[in-house]
Amino acid sequence: MDYFKAIDSFVRVARAGSFSAAAVETGLSRAMITKHIAALEGRVGVRLLNRTTRRVSLTEMGIQFFEFGTRMLRELADQELALGRLQSEPSGSLRIIAPRSFGTLHLGSALAKFSAAYPDIHVTLILGDSFANDFDFASEFDLAIRLTPIASSTIVARKIASLQWAVCASPGYLRKHGEPRHPKDLAGHNCLLHAGNYPDRYWRFGDSRRHSAIQPKGNFSTDSVIALRDAAIGGLGIALLPLYCASEALRARQLVRILPGHPLPDSPLYVLIPDNRHVPRKVRTLIAFLAKWAGSELS
Repeated sequence: MDYFKAIDSFVRVARAGSFSAAAVETGLSRAMITKHIAALEGRVGVRLLNRTTRRVSLTEMGIQFFEFGTRMLRELADQELALGRLQSEPSGSLRIIAPRSFGTLHLGSALAKFSAAYPDIHVTLILGDSFANDFDFASEFDLAIRLTPIASSTIVARKIASLQWAVCASPGYLRKHGEPRHPKDLAGHNCLLHAGNYPDRYWRFGDSRRHSAIQPKGNFSTDSVIALRDAAIGGLGIALLPLYCASEALRARQLVRILPGHPLPDSPLYVLIPDNRHVPRKVRTLIAFLAKWAGSELS
């Protein structure tokens, strides 16, 4: 027996005072309504309705159960309405995890604009380069930003932008050590290495038709592009940097872009969400906002 359908049938019979009227309201047969009431009385163990050939009335216990059933169905309808509103209107809370460097440099300001545009959404941004496992992500976060792909059947990844990169050094470093003209010339320079984005320590040049890879050497490595940028500005060596991190230093001439004739492949920027058929409206709204923002700010 479907307990909720049985209670709904009972409440409708009690209100209408008729099995036939309740059947018309629900679109069920009179026999099915009768079956629902019998099953409900069997479950609660008391008679809820007095039946005669002319009318149906509530017993003393039926009056109490009618009040309970009416309240329960109303609260259920209110809850369904509230849940439906969350799906149709962007509101509620959003927890986001993003890489420290990217989140520090750009995402904070973007999410501030998002919060101003959608004040009914409470945004929490956590800066961290990873989550322990897929379950932790799905249970703790609504969305993640990643610069590297992830292989998982429980997580959906969507590319929202392509990030451009540049090989950079400070004017002081180039005056002292000379400017490399070809990627192979990097062998004679101190290269600053990223331990996360390029764990094999290869720098790749070219496009899908022609490409080459070199393995630079250096005395400094870190998992932060901000630290790499600052070390390059300080004259320590040559760094491979995303433009979202290096652009201001390039404009200020704190860094110089080198090897311009040897293009670097772009890298994708992803948003990740748990694999759900019913993606909340608030999450869909944020993804659309980030895709538009990334297309204008990061390309």
